[in-house]
Amino acid sequence: MEAFVLTAKHGSFSAAARALGRSQSTISSAIAYLEITLDVDLFDRSSRLPTLTEAGRALMPEARALYDRAVTFERHGDALAEADAPRITVAIGIPPHQIMPVLTEFSQKFPHTDLVIRNPDRGDASRLVLADEAELGIAFLLPEYPDEIGFHQMGKLLMTHVAHRSHPLAAVTSPSFDELRGYRHLAYISHSSALPTSEYLQSTQTWHTDSYEALASLARSGLGWATLPRQLVLPEIASGELVELRLDAYPFTDWIVSVDLIWHRGRRLGHVETWLLERLRRHRIHEKSEDGQDTVRLQ
Repeated sequence: MEAFVLTAKHGSFSAAARALGRSQSTISSAIAYLEITLDVDLFDRSSRLPTLTEAGRALMPEARALYDRAVTFERHGDALAEADAPRITVAIGIPPHQIMPVLTEFSQKFPHTDLVIRNPDRGDASRLVLADEAELGIAFLLPEYPDEIGFHQMGKLLMTHVAHRSHPLAAVTSPSFDELRGYRHLAYISHSSALPTSEYLQSTQTWHTDSYEALASLARSGLGWATLPRQLVLPEIASGELVELRLDAYPFTDWIVSVDLIWHRGRRLGHVETWLLERLRRHRIHEKSEDGQDTVRLQ
C-alpha cells in the first residue's frame, strides 16, 4: 500500500524507492504483488513513467486512507514504546478557552495521548491532584494549599457581577451592598468565601453551583445576580442581555483574581506530563480591563 501511494505521489518507482529508502525492485515487486492480489492493473507501464490506470485512480482514495491509518498506527506504537502516557487528566476550574492554545499544541505533539478534563469539586483542583485523580490542575487561587502541592501563578482574570436586564438590580445605577443583599446571589461554590471581598457580597439567599455554565444560565433566567468570570459572559454583556452591576459602596466592579497551575510535588511525572507542565508554566493567562489595562499588570 505504501509503495502504491508513494509511486503515484512521486511519479515513478525509482522516486518512491528513494523516498522510502528502498530499492526500486522492492517497490516494483510490492506493486506487482498488490496487482496480483487485487487482479487489476494499478499502473500503465507502456510509457517511460508509470501512470495510474482507471482502476488505480478509483482505488487511490481508499489506499491513501489505509496508508494514513497505518502510519498513525505505527506512530501510536512508537509512542507506547517510548513510554508516553496513554492518557492525562487535567482539572480545569477556569474558562477552558484560556488555555486552548496549549491544548492545541499538545494535540499536535502527542496525538496518541488522550486528554481527560475534570471539573474540580467545589472549584478546588488540589483535591483531585492530591488524590492522583488528575496530574495537573488549573484554577482560581485558594487562600492556601497543602504542603504537598506545588503551584505557579499563570496570570489573572476578571470576575464581574451581573444581572439579567429584567432583574430589578439592572435598573439600579450603583447598587449598594444593602440592595444586593435583598436579592438572591448566584455564586460559584468555592468563590462564596474564598475570593477577595467575598465577605461583602452576602445575600439573604444564595444559590451555589460548581459549574460556570449553570451559573450563567441561572443569571440569564433572571433568578438572581451572579458573580462570574467576565470573559464567560462578554457576549451577553455586549448584547445587553446581562447588565454589569456598578457597585456604589465598593470601588471595584471587577475582581482581579489570580489563576494557579498546581501539581503534586511528590509525584514523578513522565515525559508527556512534564512537557505539559512546563508548557503551561510558560503560558500567560490574562485579559483586558474596561480601561484597557492588562490584568497581569494590575494589582
